[in-house]
Amino acid sequence: MIAGGVYGAALPAADPLRIVFEKAVASLGSGDYAASEQGFLAVLKAQPGNVGALGNLGVVYSRTRRYTKAIEVYSRALRIAPNDVGLNTNLGLAYLKQEQFAAALPVFQKLAADPANLQARELLANCYLSLGQLDAVVATLQPLHSGDAGILFTLGVAYLKLQRPEEAQAAFAKMMETAGPARADFLMGQASYETGQFDEAAEFFRKTLKEDAGFEGAHRELGKTLVSLRDYESAEMELRQARQDDGEALYFLGAVLAQSKQEEAVAVLSRAAEMNPDFWGPLYYLGRIRLDQGRIQKSLELLERAAKLKPDEPAIQYQLGRAFQKAGREPQARAAFERVKQLKATSLKSETDILSPARANH
Repeated sequence: MIAGGVYGAALPAADPLRIVFEKAVASLGSGDYAASEQGFLAVLKAQPGNVGALGNLGVVYSRTRRYTKAIEVYSRALRIAPNDVGLNTNLGLAYLKQEQFAAALPVFQKLAADPANLQARELLANCYLSLGQLDAVVATLQPLHSGDAGILFTLGVAYLKLQRPEEAQAAFAKMMETAGPARADFLMGQASYETGQFDEAAEFFRKTLKEDAGFEGAHRELGKTLVSLRDYESAEMELRQARQDDGEALYFLGAVLAQSKQEEAVAVLSRAAEMNPDFWGPLYYLGRIRLDQGRIQKSLELLERAAKLKPDEPAIQYQLGRAFQKAGREPQARAAFERVKQLKATSLKSETDILSPARANH
């Protein structure tokens, strides 16, 4: 199974559950995820170990960005079929969507043991890059001699972070040969962003938009870069031009608006939270806004949900501490602030600002 695809039925033709299963598959194919979910749940009620239903239910959850549930059902399926390549790939991808890189790592290490699985090698390298294991990125990708622009991009970023500029330049030059001008500039913008060269990144994204005004993601990435440059007015303008179904762009737009346009920020962040219910970011900013407005209980609800999704984020713990203080819950406030210290925050004040250049690159 290709990641994100559909699993076939593991049911005899005469079994009445097969009809339920096939209807659920049809609903999945047509994008009726609610009906599809109900169908696969009905199959699993009768047959809890049906791997096909579990796998497809995971696809439903992934496509509706409910990655925590996707991880749960993929893990259940893998206890029955531990070597299924599709299930393992989809589990790893769900971990990546949740930024759980350490959890994704062994999944892709297992898959990459098959030398023919180039997708697993690339995803493994991306895990290593996110975890700062740069030598492992090079060891994983260098032997491929690939002409794939995405692989060359990851390799080039790793070389840059290893302070090996000549090898980075060679990788990027080959990348630009294999990609069209707009995509090449877009990838160079991402590479510059990843290595903290925000001025250069902004110029690459502007070039991308000059070459292709409708290039997917360019307004979002330029907006994010301008956030890192603290040019919030220009960032807002770019992020407003991103696609309205781009949850990441909405999140960054909401974060910018939270500074001065709180009511609009609430509307934007609420949409972002609906699009990606398992992403902590919109919940964090909504919690901050409600705290500023004196809606303490609502703030606590939002921040506690964010903390459950991202337990190691110091900014959430700091705002939780503030909310607990305002609620008169001093023991919980002290515990939250102690948690910030345990996470080795360099400064409580700086850790509360996700929009700062030092943190926007995470």
